[in-house]
Amino acid sequence: MSKPAVESIEIIACRGISGGNCRFAIQSDNAFPAAIRNVVEQTGWDAFLRSQINGPLLHHHTLKISVAACPNGCSRPHVADIGIIRAKQPELVPDMCSHCGLCGRICPDKAISYDKGEPVFDLAQCMKCGMCMEKCPERAIRAVEDGYRVVLGGKLGRHPRLASELGGIFCEKQVLAIVAECVFYYMEQYRPKLRFGTLVEENYESLMQRLDPAKKLSCKG
Repeated sequence: MSKPAVESIEIIACRGISGGNCRFAIQSDNAFPAAIRNVVEQTGWDAFLRSQINGPLLHHHTLKISVAACPNGCSRPHVADIGIIRAKQPELVPDMCSHCGLCGRICPDKAISYDKGEPVFDLAQCMKCGMCMEKCPERAIRAVEDGYRVVLGGKLGRHPRLASELGGIFCEKQVLAIVAECVFYYMEQYRPKLRFGTLVEENYESLMQRLDPAKKLSCKG
């Protein structure tokens, strides 16, 4: 049975995001969840949702946003309406590599092979966790992209769904714009009992087009 929700927005951050100690966490701005909440509040989501619901808001009405400091996803971003996952895409600095092979041995996703002793990254397999950069004794692996992955439309319940990932790694400015556009789109398409995950399934191409300008925002300034 659904329990009454405290708010129309629920933002869950793992301990690596919220300032706790986690050995897997990529360093993050622990004020980011508050910035996400502020952006959602500015869309008018709370007043809109309350205008659509007769009686008290329940747990399944709440917009659920999860922020994770690494791909381990302790805050369950893949079953949230919007999941935001800290990420770094690796790139080799060849002149600094000593060919020690440590990066390949410690990669949890087996995304590193070797060509004449030099690491080669399988970016389709790589989860952008940053571990190879952190552990490299020569600092020969750098982040060519540093930001967040975004996944949309996860849900639990009678018809569970894992979230769909947007291609790319996004800076905080882009993530905030993506979140806002998702909320605006949800409000525009809203109907009784419509879950955001269902909307992502039904209108995936339309939503992707809507998000294009947010994904292309300049991260500078």
